[in-house]
Amino acid sequence: MKEFFCLLLFTLHFTEGCYLLVQGQSKAVTGYTGGSVLLPCSCVYPHSTKQTLRWSYYNRMEYKWTEVFKEEKYKNRLKLFNQTSTDLSLLISDLSKEDEGDYMCQTSQSSTSIRVTIKGCYLDENKQTLEVTGHSGESVVLPCSCTELQAKPQQLTWTFTALKPRGKPEEMYPDEQSERHRGRVKLLNEGSPGNLSLHISDLKTEDQGEYQCSVLTGQYTITLTVTGDTTYTTSEPIKQTQISTAKQSEDNLITEQKPATADSKDNSEKQGE
Repeated sequence: MKEFFCLLLFTLHFTEGCYLLVQGQSKAVTGYTGGSVLLPCSCVYPHSTKQTLRWSYYNRMEYKWTEVFKEEKYKNRLKLFNQTSTDLSLLISDLSKEDEGDYMCQTSQSSTSIRVTIKGCYLDENKQTLEVTGHSGESVVLPCSCTELQAKPQQLTWTFTALKPRGKPEEMYPDEQSERHRGRVKLLNEGSPGNLSLHISDLKTEDQGEYQCSVLTGQYTITLTVTGDTTYTTSEPIKQTQISTAKQSEDNLITEQKPATADSKDNSEKQGE
């Protein structure tokens, strides 16, 4: 009798549909700009059947819940984790700060809400300027990064401005408008979307100047100085001067020690008479 009663309860749950885990309570999920986030939602009983499913977000501008699959801003960015099972989780890709807020997973029987926080790309406010030195013919890395290395900036530009004389800013990334840097620059963000550092190869003296890393939330300025091999250009003239001075001293010494000629002897005798 007891077994029959348990079976009856299970059958009632199965026929009644999907009751959600943590129903009525709010979960917290964190994502990063440019990345993806999974909003968890599932039925309590593994053999439940969902009769209806609705994913909504709270529109703060209109003060109402709106279905995400009907919103243009979510187009091509939503995917149900598994539509054929009791796992009703929702995957949102290509995240932006505008995706932050409250979401709700709702079936015919119950609902659960999820608060989504999106962390974006912010540059370190304590490091707004930096001086970097490179050497002619070598490579240099101009450092720039988001405080959250997993966050991808919604917009990124690198510009160059010559200082002597001061010129107009030339865009280096993403549009390579600077002819002097063409084919010599690349981003070092492999595996870390928040690493915005710029690599410049085959440095030239004309690469000296001011570089600016800019995102929507701020900018970062780096002054690059390029040094060359000055071993010969500075010391050669000094060596040549030393050689010339030494030779002149040697000639004067030879002249002073040179034996008197016959004419000089006759002049000396006449002066003696």
